[in-house]
Amino acid sequence: MKFNDVYQIAEIEKNKKILRNFINGKGKTVFSGYTAKSEYRQVADFNKMVSLACDNILLNKKMPGINVPRIMCDFGTTSTAEYFGNKARVPEGCNKWIDPIINCISDIPKISLQSSDGLDVLKAYELWDAVSKKLETNYLSSSFIDIQGPLNTLALIWEQTDLLITMTDNPKKVHEVLEVVTDILIDIVKTTINKNMNVDCPLWPYIYLPTDIGVGITEDYMPLLSPAMYKEFGIPYLKRFASHFNGIFIHCCGQFTHQIDNLINSGINILGMEFVYPNVDIKKLFTAFGASAFFVPNIMDNYISEFGSITNFFKKINKLRNNETRLWYIINAWADDIDEQAAYLELISDVR
Repeated sequence: MKFNDVYQIAEIEKNKKILRNFINGKGKTVFSGYTAKSEYRQVADFNKMVSLACDNILLNKKMPGINVPRIMCDFGTTSTAEYFGNKARVPEGCNKWIDPIINCISDIPKISLQSSDGLDVLKAYELWDAVSKKLETNYLSSSFIDIQGPLNTLALIWEQTDLLITMTDNPKKVHEVLEVVTDILIDIVKTTINKNMNVDCPLWPYIYLPTDIGVGITEDYMPLLSPAMYKEFGIPYLKRFASHFNGIFIHCCGQFTHQIDNLINSGINILGMEFVYPNVDIKKLFTAFGASAFFVPNIMDNYISEFGSITNFFKKINKLRNNETRLWYIINAWADDIDEQAAYLELISDVR
């Protein structure tokens, strides 16, 4: 079975238009779905990854919601860090790991940009190309690799205890490295866009985000810093990065309630954010941003039992919203209540 046997180009274009309009403020509630079948993200064997991805993309046509078929170019959280000269590895029985290249200030000269057209940017293009050829289509969207934000990337290349100490003892050096890191991240994103015009979404969550509107990043180091430290070491580089791409969507799994004021007062065009229950004061988040951003609700697995189902979690989120809140729900296909989720989200969605 090929891409055109399952997908209609006119329907994809319609969905793209609907989702673009939602991002730009038309509508309050939308939802998408990503199948749990034929999972292929971070599969080490490239050929197996291609095969599974093809199956996954075709199967995803059956998922409820407003979806744009895409390849998820997930090679692990080390993707951006590998562009600084240090090598990733997979210890036996562990997830992908990267050793810091900076262990103290004297190591800073070691960092250097590898070709931004190589490593995982190239691998992502090769994955998209291989899957597209196998499905016989040029119409398959592609995600970015895992674009970690400036602080996240810095924490992957700099031993974290020494990094935190240096933030206090020699902040000028940290700022110098953050400037370089931000430059390189901007180059990686620009190279990705230039290499593949079909790139139009972040790696995660499963949303559509055309690059003329903005790009998505992971900002999981934000919860670890005080508001004062994040204002100094996080906001300026996040703002400089975002300014190159019109706006940003932020994925953060951690506790960042203490950074909401920093974010809302940053002057950054924050298009949207993913948050994870129970790590954030949701009411404060919704109140602070109003209609200026949309939110993707998520939940830690060990808290699902608190609600009894993902559907009930979605209902809780819907009760917490105010009149301005804009929500993009993603169906949890790993849960047992997929049909109930879809029925509820169809009921509350005002985007068609």
